[in-house]
Amino acid sequence: MVKKTSSEGDPKGKGRRKNSLFQKRQKQILTKAMQLFMEKGYARSSMREISRATGIDIRNLYYYIKNKEEILFLVFEMLHKPELELFEEGGILEMDDPVEQLRAVISGLVEIGYDYDEEILLLYRESKSLSKPLLKRILEKESMVVSHIEEILEKGRRRGAFDIEDTSFTANLIIYQLSLYALRNWNMKEYSKERLTELMERNIMKMVMA
Repeated sequence: MVKKTSSEGDPKGKGRRKNSLFQKRQKQILTKAMQLFMEKGYARSSMREISRATGIDIRNLYYYIKNKEEILFLVFEMLHKPELELFEEGGILEMDDPVEQLRAVISGLVEIGYDYDEEILLLYRESKSLSKPLLKRILEKESMVVSHIEEILEKGRRRGAFDIEDTSFTANLIIYQLSLYALRNWNMKEYSKERLTELMERNIMKMVMA
C-alpha cells in the first residue's frame, strides 16, 4: 500500500498549517532582520541580535534560517518575485502595443518600488555581501527584469514608436530611474505613489518616444 503524502492523506491539514506557520515565521525573521541591516549594516548585525529582535530563541531561529547570508538572499528574492510576476503573470508580455506595455511596466514597477523601498535600498547597499553563487542568482533575476524591458523597447523601435539608439542602455537607465524613490525617499516624502507614477511615466515616455 502506497503511503499518502499529499493533503488527501492529511485530513486535518496539519502539513499545510505547518508550512503556513513556517512561512509566517520566516517572513517575520526577514522583516526584523532587514530593519536591523538597514540600521546597523549587514556586517555589524549578528544572528543573536536578529534572535532578540524577532523574539525567537536563537536555537529555534536556525530551524527557519540557515545563516545570516540566507536572510539577505531571501530579502532580495522577496523583492524580485513581484517584479518578475508583473511581467509573467500580469499580462504585460501578451500586450501587443509596446507603448502600452511600457506604460504598464512603469506603473507596476513604481508601485513595487514604493512598497519595497527599503528592500531596494538594501539591495544597492548590501548585495556585495553575498557570496558569488548567491549574488549571481540575484543578478540573473535583475537581468531578467531588464531583459523584459529591453524586449519591449526593441519591439517599439522596430515599429517606429520609439526612437532609441541603444535599447540595453535605455532599459538599464529606466530601471535606475524607477529606483529613484527608494534611493532618495528621505528627500521625496511629499510624493504620493500616484504622483510618482505620473512623473515617471511622463519623463520616461518623453525619453523614448519617436
